Amino acid sequence: MANNVNDIMESFDFTDSIVTEVRWEENLLDLVVVVDYYWDVQDGRDDTRLLKIIFKNCVKADFQIGKELPLSNNEINKESLFTIVLFKEKTESEFNTGNQKHMELFTTDYSIPWLTVICSEVMLEEQ
Repeated sequence: MANNVNDIMESFDFTDSIVTEVRWEENLLDLVVVVDYYWDVQDGRDDTRLLKIIFKNCVKADFQIGKELPLSNNEINKESLFTIVLFKEKTESEFNTGNQKHMELFTTDYSIPWLTVICSEVMLEEQ
C-alpha cells in the first residue's frame, strides 16, 4: 500500500482509527501496529480495513499511557485508550540521524505519545 513514511502521511489519516494489535515480527526488530482504519466507512465502504503500520529495524520503541486519566479503571472504555488522535513524524529531533525515522502515535492526549518509535523505515500493508 505504501512503502515510505511520506506516502503514508500524504495518503492516510489515522485519526479515530483504533489500535487492535501490537506485536514484534519474528526478527524482533520490526514492530507491527494493526489499526482498524476508521476512514474507510467515511469513504463509503461497508466495512473498515485492518491496516498494518510496520516500523522496520527499530532501535527504540516506548509505550506510555498518561497518568492523568479522567475516569477510574472500572469506568474507562478500554477502546478509547487505543483510539488514535494523532500520528506524526517528529522531524526536529536529536534522534533523526541519517535514515532513521522518529514516529509518534498519540491516543489519550496530544502532549504525551502513546507510542514513540525510532526506526529505519515505515511501511503500510493491508492485513
